[in-house]
Amino acid sequence: MAWRSLGRNPRRTGLTVAATSFSIILVVCMMSLSHGNHEKMIEDGVRMSSGHLAAMAPEHLEERTLEQPLTWNTGISQTLASTPGVSGFTPRLDSFALVSQADSTQGMLIRGTDPAREDGVSEIKKRVVEGRFLSSAGEREIVLGQRGAETLDVAVGDEVLLYGVAYSLESAYELFTVVGLFRFPDSRLERGLGFISLEDAQSFYVYPDKVTEVAILLEDSESVPGVQAELRERFEGLDMKVHAWQEVVPELDQYVTLDKGGMYLILILLIVVVGFGILNTVLMTVMERKREFGVLLALGLRPGQVFRIVYLESLLLAAVGIVIGLAVATPIALYFQAHPIPLEGAMADALLEFNMDPVIIWKLRASNLIGSSGVILAVASLAALYPALKASRGQPIDVVRTA
Repeated sequence: MAWRSLGRNPRRTGLTVAATSFSIILVVCMMSLSHGNHEKMIEDGVRMSSGHLAAMAPEHLEERTLEQPLTWNTGISQTLASTPGVSGFTPRLDSFALVSQADSTQGMLIRGTDPAREDGVSEIKKRVVEGRFLSSAGEREIVLGQRGAETLDVAVGDEVLLYGVAYSLESAYELFTVVGLFRFPDSRLERGLGFISLEDAQSFYVYPDKVTEVAILLEDSESVPGVQAELRERFEGLDMKVHAWQEVVPELDQYVTLDKGGMYLILILLIVVVGFGILNTVLMTVMERKREFGVLLALGLRPGQVFRIVYLESLLLAAVGIVIGLAVATPIALYFQAHPIPLEGAMADALLEFNMDPVIIWKLRASNLIGSSGVILAVASLAALYPALKASRGQPIDVVRTA
């Protein structure tokens, strides 16, 4: 009876189905857009510094000094290269030093890295705006941020003096030639970060065969928990911990969390509006059918049976609307996932200033479709309770009153 009732008033059925379908389309598209934006934020953030994972000595994340060395060898390299999901990795040696030129001095974080591997983990080469990045064959080369170079009043081709404290507690100083300048969105990093080769860093800090961390880039940010667990199992027994990017760059994690909070707040408001819309539509249909329900009660149907008929009608309408909505929303989300939306004008200029691609990325997940359908179905189920209850409380006298 509930299924046959759907076709008795096509306009009423069409309005309810359209409302449900439109809500599904909005929710799926909004979640796809939001997930794509979050993934882009994470990718840009981890490629700027940490990688999706970072392998360190157990206490290095808290201390950040040379006193927590990590031995780098071909065994670790081969393990990382053979781990599914790992797209790139590079050993790094991070420590502080004073960088001087003439009367100017600037304290900097000096990052020793493998120039050949760094390109597979970070986008530092793309951020070089003058000169070039480090050469694998070069010696005593350094790449500085533009702001740091301005503070020191140096340009590409000039020499700077690095002065620091080696792992052996001896004074370390050496001349390096500036071969490139880079730009970063974070002015602090642009002023206080310098790159030298890993070999030069190990020689400068007297840190042979040791590094402070290994930055690991994965094929997808969603695979972080699985690959992290896999690497922890493979490196079991070594004096090493594998940290996720959320631990290494908590500021980025907080920013993504806040953005997700805003998305969920908008979704909750949308779902509430959809719920009231469904409630209003179903309630109006019940009011229009008071005569019908009175006849059913007069013929002997129990109030519980009338309740089930109206409630099942509402669920069937919601199910049809969900199916149509998914059939429309899925191709839309997949299309924009395959064809990112390019930005122009001031918005594009702002993103380019941060060395980010000026595009809007969509990301459709199976959980989006399942979650959206479940939430809308649950809202429709709740919205149908009151109209169904009201219909079941009708009286046969309603037939006379509406005659």
